[in-house]
Amino acid sequence: MPPKGKGNGKKKGKSKGKGKGTSKEPNCRGAAEPEPTSHFYFPREIISNILSRLPVKTLLRFRCVSKQWRNLISKPDFIASHFRHSSSLQFSGSSILIGSRHHESNHHVVSLYNPPESVVQVDSPFPCFFPNMYIVGPCNGFICLFNPPWGELITLWNPAMRKYKMVELTDSLPRQGLHFLASIGMAFDFQQNDLLILRIFCVGIMYAVPNHVEMYSSKSGKWKKLKNEMVFHILEFTCNVIVKGVAYWLVCMPDKFGSRDVFVRFDVGKLVFEKLPSIGRRKKHQYLVELEGSLCMLDWDHKDDCHMDVWVMDDVDGWSKKYSVGPLVGFDLILGCLRNGDIVAKNENGVIFLCDPITSSIKEKFCFDNSKDGSYVIVDYSESLFLIGGMLPVKKQDAQDKLARKKVTRDCLKFLMGQPSEIIIPLIAPFWLTSEMA
Repeated sequence: MPPKGKGNGKKKGKSKGKGKGTSKEPNCRGAAEPEPTSHFYFPREIISNILSRLPVKTLLRFRCVSKQWRNLISKPDFIASHFRHSSSLQFSGSSILIGSRHHESNHHVVSLYNPPESVVQVDSPFPCFFPNMYIVGPCNGFICLFNPPWGELITLWNPAMRKYKMVELTDSLPRQGLHFLASIGMAFDFQQNDLLILRIFCVGIMYAVPNHVEMYSSKSGKWKKLKNEMVFHILEFTCNVIVKGVAYWLVCMPDKFGSRDVFVRFDVGKLVFEKLPSIGRRKKHQYLVELEGSLCMLDWDHKDDCHMDVWVMDDVDGWSKKYSVGPLVGFDLILGCLRNGDIVAKNENGVIFLCDPITSSIKEKFCFDNSKDGSYVIVDYSESLFLIGGMLPVKKQDAQDKLARKKVTRDCLKFLMGQPSEIIIPLIAPFWLTSEMA
């Protein structure tokens, strides 16, 4: 009787010869193991939920993990989900984008501050040597930079993605003697996934005629003139605040008693302006802000023991006083409020403070070396993966300025030769407008 081992060995040999599939032992070389990132280990919904809570910088690196992750991170639904998480995180700790000017060169400087980390200067796509730069936003992770008084060199910039787009202007020109500035606003159409720019040629307060309004759609890449029948006067170069993709302005509206301060907002669905009630002039300073996703108003007097009232707007009940902050002692200027409620203030030495609105205690403080006093613009920033067509990577500031200088030179030569260019001749406002703006 043959030994059992030999018989078993022959059977094993036959089974190996017949096919690989009958072997119970794993074949590491022949069988393809599932990727650790596939839904074999985690459901796709869980992977998407985890990734949507990560910073943009991390997600940009994770695009190289696999083709599936790269496709997921680029989907519009994921981008929208990521921005919702990014915005909600700001209620607990805000990222702050600060615009300032160098005290010697007078060049524009843009910095990013993530408390409690140090302030980091970022490369801006806007030419730093231009005399003025205004900041609008943020709106869905985008910042709009432009040159006043007529809204020239409009630049859409996503700081987190480090990409930008220079927006080509229309042929519309301000009417001499009627318009005295252009006010720029931003909005976002969540139904169409479209980033919008509003450019308003504002009439002087002596004229009871509607403003000229035009809108740029990032989806179509075109401007169009909007019908506007509401008469109101804007005295600022930018909208006062953007809340959930809606732009708000504090305006002066004529009535039978003369004029009064009201708020207007731009309805993205109807493409018209809507009038909102005002709380009235209670104190000397009023400042529109976004607070925990709602439209709010800061109302205060500039005193040594400053007390600030915080009002919140509800579409049904109107304005209601939420709470009072103070006394705020030792501050030279209040710069605004972050979405988590922190008050941003500055003392006479240029040090910027973040103050707790409940206890009035100082949470963080920071300062900028070589910054011009009084040049600070504070923006509460939420990062986003959202991009629009035609965007370019932001280059180092020095290289960017060389390209901008060449472009300005070409535009000047075209203008002198009578060819189309992006240069608009600044119009001198009448003396009565100049005195009223002062």
